[in-house]
Amino acid sequence: MRTGFFLLAVLVGPAFAADRPANVVVFYTDDLGNGDVACYGATDVKTPNIDGLAAGGVRFTNYYAPGPICAPSRAGLLTGRTPQRCGMSTTRNVPSELDAGGMPGQEITIAEVAKTHGYATAVFGKWHLGSTYETQPNAQGFDLFVGHHASCVDSFSHMYYASEPWYHDLYRNREEIFEDGVHMCDIITRETMKFIDDNAEKPFLIYVSYNQPHYPMVAKARFLDMYKHLPRDRRFWAASVAMIDDSIGQVMARLKERGLTDKTFVFFASDNGAPNASLRGEGGGSNAPYREYKRSLFDGGHRGPGIVYWPGTVPGGEAREQLVIGMDLLPTIAEIIGADLPKDRVLDGVSWMPLLKDKSRPGHNALFFEWSHQYGVRFGPWKLVINGLLDMNVSRQNRPTPGSPDYIFLADTVNDPGEKTNLAAEHPDLVSKLTRMHEEWRAGIRRDPTSSPAFDAGERENATKEK
Repeated sequence: MRTGFFLLAVLVGPAFAADRPANVVVFYTDDLGNGDVACYGATDVKTPNIDGLAAGGVRFTNYYAPGPICAPSRAGLLTGRTPQRCGMSTTRNVPSELDAGGMPGQEITIAEVAKTHGYATAVFGKWHLGSTYETQPNAQGFDLFVGHHASCVDSFSHMYYASEPWYHDLYRNREEIFEDGVHMCDIITRETMKFIDDNAEKPFLIYVSYNQPHYPMVAKARFLDMYKHLPRDRRFWAASVAMIDDSIGQVMARLKERGLTDKTFVFFASDNGAPNASLRGEGGGSNAPYREYKRSLFDGGHRGPGIVYWPGTVPGGEAREQLVIGMDLLPTIAEIIGADLPKDRVLDGVSWMPLLKDKSRPGHNALFFEWSHQYGVRFGPWKLVINGLLDMNVSRQNRPTPGSPDYIFLADTVNDPGEKTNLAAEHPDLVSKLTRMHEEWRAGIRRDPTSSPAFDAGERENATKEK
């Protein structure tokens, strides 16, 4: 395993204009938990290259993914709009693997914003936002796509096995390709470095979209050997995390070799928290110190690592408590490259550049969440969760019974980051205020003419009635 890209020798890169706009590299992991990264507290997993980004950049400690599950989270990241506003179901992880749908084509992505300023754009790895002609990456602003459209694709065979019918899912743009036996992480790394080489003398945006450590957990032997002392589920998980970290180290080393480190804005995050153990073999991840897992609106489901790295522009080695979310990425990129924000679109994100330069700026005042009949609000230190999935284990995902004490759960996330103590009964006025804020937020989305229709039929019907 690499010891960190920061220790590698600097090679002479190509000359470029002093006013050249910054490149953008987004590392997005799949189901990585807060407790799976050393710089966020993991003690049994080594992540020297991710830690290197944090040591040289800003590590957010109040970063939230746009949603607690894959597809909605990715849609929010790419569009700057909450998943409910950009057409993603509030009840299912759509698009399903064989669904004809996908993120609506009228949504505007970070790639489309970058292309307005002449950027070369690429996505490598997991897409999970549609497989039709109108919803594939090439229709959403990406010049080059090498990866898979579905979610749980086996990393060596590139087959989708999660449900029948099974099918092969590896593409270069719109052409099916076969690289049987080559690990998906290696394909992602190879293609990312080649794209950097091919576009080193002009600005580029790369969305590096890992399919790990998501189920099926398939790691190479040398990484498994590193963690043979751990229990089996944690061993496979740690090995997958180590592969990601190694890949990031290789990509960052290539940027350095090309003399592009200071000219590249880098963002690292996970699409949601680690999943609970399941009968199909999930488990092994850690969301410590947060409660619950992927799919839950308690913090373990969607609060986790978020790191910005841009030497010479972003401060180095700082941990920030500002409240931020994945939808902020699009307006941040737009400000960095000098592009206009999408016109006639309601965005839910704000640029990070002002708060990165001034640690006293607070970030968002409030964040709102909704998925699978759960509702959540983060307001200052407070987190309200209504009907939240809890006590998740291998065989079931429990919900509190309406009217039970935990159906409405209010936590002080500063003094109780594990959301162990329910303070709802002690602060009824605050519960009412946050509930009202969420209702107003949801009503605003339904009234918003730029909101894409949700795929869930019930949501479409409700939206029509309430507009």
